[in-house]
Amino acid sequence: MCCNCCSVRQQKIWVFGLAGLLLIVGIVLLSGWPSIFRQWMRIILPLAPNSFMYNNWVTTPTPIYTSFYLFNWTNPHDLNNTNVKPNFDQIGPYTFSDYKVKEDLLWEQPEVTYYGRRTFHFMPELSRGRLDDVIITPPFPTLTAARYARQYHRLLRRIINFAVNREGGGTFMKYTAGEWIFDGIYDRLIDFAGKLHSPLIPINSDHFAWFYQRNNSKTAEGNYTIHTGQGDLRQMGELQMWNGTTHTGYYQGECGRVNGSTGELWAQDRQYDETISIFLSDAARYINMHTVSNVTMHGIDAWRYETTELSFDNGQLNPDTKCFCVTNHQCPKNGVVDFSPAAYHGPIYMSHPHFHMTDASYRENTTGLRPDAAEHGMHIIMEPTLSIPISLKGQVMISVLVSRDEEIDYLKDVAFDHYAPLFVVQMRAELDDRLLSLVKLALNAAQIGQFVGLGLLLIGLAMLIGGVIVTKKHQWHNESQMKQNDEVNLHP
Repeated sequence: MCCNCCSVRQQKIWVFGLAGLLLIVGIVLLSGWPSIFRQWMRIILPLAPNSFMYNNWVTTPTPIYTSFYLFNWTNPHDLNNTNVKPNFDQIGPYTFSDYKVKEDLLWEQPEVTYYGRRTFHFMPELSRGRLDDVIITPPFPTLTAARYARQYHRLLRRIINFAVNREGGGTFMKYTAGEWIFDGIYDRLIDFAGKLHSPLIPINSDHFAWFYQRNNSKTAEGNYTIHTGQGDLRQMGELQMWNGTTHTGYYQGECGRVNGSTGELWAQDRQYDETISIFLSDAARYINMHTVSNVTMHGIDAWRYETTELSFDNGQLNPDTKCFCVTNHQCPKNGVVDFSPAAYHGPIYMSHPHFHMTDASYRENTTGLRPDAAEHGMHIIMEPTLSIPISLKGQVMISVLVSRDEEIDYLKDVAFDHYAPLFVVQMRAELDDRLLSLVKLALNAAQIGQFVGLGLLLIGLAMLIGGVIVTKKHQWHNESQMKQNDEVNLHP
């Protein structure tokens, strides 16, 4: 705009018009921007192909590390010695980067079904141990065979005992950390059981490891169907089906229901006292976590969720969780979950590491375990408005029950029935600086918009007042010259 070319009237139109526009925009932003922003977020947050959330979901958006702690049985030759309890030393961590990408996505809004391919790389600089460390454990194939035998007639149990003796049973197993975790171990007894082709023992390999054939596999965890948040952000990230069904089939009733989040997307606008659930595909069950405190992390106000004594309850504290007890098995005391449905029905159990938050009896017949609340719990620190996890640590321990069995030669003289720890798997993640900046921007966007609105309102008001003052004082640009020209034209 050329002020020298504008008349006083044009100048007034520009100034008062712009002032009015700034006042209107400022008032709208100041009063309505939070509501406008919330509506905008409801549009961009739901998951869809190439949406705002898509690129931060389809691949791992932040570094994730999975660590394994293995337990070395230091005195296996004293298994039958009533003067010496089994001792277990925790070895590790053996830490791996954990990268996940979703594949074979099937969109059926408001749901999406996918497989997750996870790739692990060993990180020696973050580990305390080498993959060629030798680790000794109890003979869980033998223990599993003994568990199976107990349900049969004594004659059949003797036949199973003969098979265990002939096909490679034992009192302990000795392999390297790398073999235990990913590489795999050939076991004659497992090979023999697989060749029986029994529907009760669906073994499809003569090798095993804790995460055997998991590295770079897209099918190991099954496929997930989650809610995208389309139409209802309160359901965003909630698991709808696992492997195409709404029930795992491993536990009875509500305990077998597919439930919770996979840990990557969470429903919005949570209440402080609202429990969150994480579904563990390896355990074929969900774990509940409870809000324990308000925290501030990286300048972001958040809520801290932790597992409690209710998380691994079997009905002792909450009757609703009694369905986690397995039919025809003695139900474990609180704090330990019968893991046998997901482990070929062997005497395998899941708990917090070192039997943290369990009955003391789980440690009374062993030495070496030292539960620590600061080290062995699980937590998620989550920003509650957007429901974005800022930090998480999830970990569980897998153990095996070693008990005397008069019909199995390898176990008939066991001195102490005990729960032997096998390994702990721990997952840790924390938002990086880029994602932290995006979260802070999203959380402050409503306030920033109001500040911008206030600024525009003040600028518009200043322009309006200035225009009025200039008008009263007749000080518009070239107003006096234009007035003189008008007088000359009137009095030639």
